[in-house]
Amino acid sequence: MSKFTFPHISLPHFDIPRLDKLPKMELPKISIPQFHSIDLTSIDLRRINPQAVLESPVVKQATEAGYTAVGFAVLGFQKMQVRRRELLDSLKNRNNTAQ
Repeated sequence: MSKFTFPHISLPHFDIPRLDKLPKMELPKISIPQFHSIDLTSIDLRRINPQAVLESPVVKQATEAGYTAVGFAVLGFQKMQVRRRELLDSLKNRNNTAQ
């Protein structure tokens, strides 16, 4: 079993109240277990009907949720770009009036 060691991190500028009340834990002594590979050769995929899986209500709802999440991500990214452009324009206007 291989050991995973954490680097030493010091936080000189932070004062965390009640830090001494937390349980003590030595990070270098934590070991991560190794996971053995899973043998998938015994699974018979011929018995699975892909059409029935795709028509499942759970799969359809998950697909719609995925499409919605991607849509919101695109809208958020576009809004961020618009705000960035507005900020740059306002900074240019402020810089031009100062000259």
